[in-house]
Amino acid sequence: HKHNGTNIILDFSVLREGDQTVLQALQTAIAKKCMVDFIYTNNDNKTHAHCVEPIAVLYRWYSWYLLAYSKAKGDYCTYKLVRMRDLRTTNAPFTKVHDAPEIILKKSDKTDSRQYTDVFVKCKERARSRVQEYLKGTAIEKLPDGDTLMKLIIVENEHLWIGTLLSLGDDVEVMEPKEIRQRLVAAAHKIISLYK
Repeated sequence: HKHNGTNIILDFSVLREGDQTVLQALQTAIAKKCMVDFIYTNNDNKTHAHCVEPIAVLYRWYSWYLLAYSKAKGDYCTYKLVRMRDLRTTNAPFTKVHDAPEIILKKSDKTDSRQYTDVFVKCKERARSRVQEYLKGTAIEKLPDGDTLMKLIIVENEHLWIGTLLSLGDDVEVMEPKEIRQRLVAAAHKIISLYK
């Protein structure tokens, strides 16, 4: 447990084996202002080597991320820790002085290039709290049959939301957009064909 003086307790024991080592190595590199390199697989399943200036490790969107400056891209990027491998701390010092992480994040959130989509789902009462918790759903209106119309905001090329929606079974039905309905139907068919 780490206690940081603001009555927030973070339990690092839930991390996968090996992630703790990565976290520690990154925190050391951040403190020493040394560049790190690693192999990274992105959302589109493309794998590349990266060499970056690590600025902060943060927990957002249910995952651990590294906020870093990529000299190759000339910009700040976030890297999901779970997608990094072969992390190595180099002796190369930072090439520039960086703003505080909060300032960098505010700027990068404004220029977020990820594609967000509004999804409307019809949700049974027993699944409502899970839709709020796992998918950050917000209630739009109570329907005459007792179900609730909810709105989710999903990231197009992230895949966790599809699995989450499928795991909720027939308690949640995607109403709009049609393309997302079709993606779920296709995913469900693939699962069924596997077990035939």
